[in-house]
Amino acid sequence: MAKFIYTARTSPEQVIQGEIEAESKQDAIQRLARLNQFPISITERDLYSERKTSFGMRKVSPSDVMTFTRQLANLLGSGINVVSSLSNISNQTSNKHLKAVISDAVSRIKDGKSLSESLSAYPDIFPPLYTAMINSGEAGGTLEETLKRLADFLEEDDEFKSSIRSALAYPIFVLLVGILTIGVLLGFVIPKLAGMFTDMGQDLPLPTKILISLSSFLHAWWWLALIGLAVGVFAFKRIIKTPLGKLSWDTFKLKLFFTGEITLKSEIGRWMRTLSLLLSGGITILSALNISTAVLSNDYLKNEAQKLVKELSKGESLSKAMKGSKVFPEFLISIVTIGEETGSLDQSLLRVSVSYEKDVSRVLKTLTRMLEPVIILVMGLVVGFIVISMLLPIFQINLMVK
Repeated sequence: MAKFIYTARTSPEQVIQGEIEAESKQDAIQRLARLNQFPISITERDLYSERKTSFGMRKVSPSDVMTFTRQLANLLGSGINVVSSLSNISNQTSNKHLKAVISDAVSRIKDGKSLSESLSAYPDIFPPLYTAMINSGEAGGTLEETLKRLADFLEEDDEFKSSIRSALAYPIFVLLVGILTIGVLLGFVIPKLAGMFTDMGQDLPLPTKILISLSSFLHAWWWLALIGLAVGVFAFKRIIKTPLGKLSWDTFKLKLFFTGEITLKSEIGRWMRTLSLLLSGGITILSALNISTAVLSNDYLKNEAQKLVKELSKGESLSKAMKGSKVFPEFLISIVTIGEETGSLDQSLLRVSVSYEKDVSRVLKTLTRMLEPVIILVMGLVVGFIVISMLLPIFQINLMVK
């Protein structure tokens, strides 16, 4: 049940405030009437927002939303109505925050709102793309099919992100282990050996002097290095949170050699898949383009996409609007042109998305195969330099003894 905060009149002179549990707002009014209390105002408590504020973070993950969407589609396909389907999912889910959201949605639907309107109250969980698709499915009487498409879309999007994370996980792990090893050698092992060499009073080789100086600096001023690193990271994050800083950083990422193309294709791939989903759901090209720009995390590309919206609102076709920008590849423009001519733009955009996502996955696999030996080689050279620098004085002593 939902909770409602109310102000009611119990007599011409007395006004009270309180809280009551009820299935819906109308049910709350009826319950108060049976208690001889006449509501002046009644407001539903947003339990989810309260929990979110108290914890300070979102507790409903994309995988939770994907599971919710799939379950709702299956239940509707079994002939169960929306309210009963949502209630069943609420009883089954172990996520308390999602349970609160579903309960609130049930209350809103009982008050006469549609499913899309009810879920749009939580845009951080169900973004405009999601609610727009559900609204389209409700209007066209294809809610079950729309939910299935949405679940497939969320699953494919999650798989694409997971493929990128898994491709980069091992090289990053190797790099971190290498840095940790070098840090231990410089911070703990070398200072002990340096003390032994100093006691001998022997003139040390240049590589050994460099290494000992570096180790002494890090051993004495490691806290300063950490503070400098922390300040640098903090300043960088603050800068890229500003509109101009974020735009400059995103523009720079697209211009980077090799990785710029990966960024461009991954962004456009997700964007085209989203746009294809919206178009297949019966949403107009202008509305779909306006909604789909939200999935772009790169501000430079987002600005270019918003320019397309302005051009389309003037009556231009999508392909002609794209030609006016320097950022969109010729391959994309050609496929969009064919899709517009054949009346199958949604399928054409989906093919672009699949092609780009495959390209990104292939390039990332190639990149990680190249990175792994390069990282190991670099770390091996650094460790080798450290070992040789420490062994040189020992060799020098042996030669003097002989």
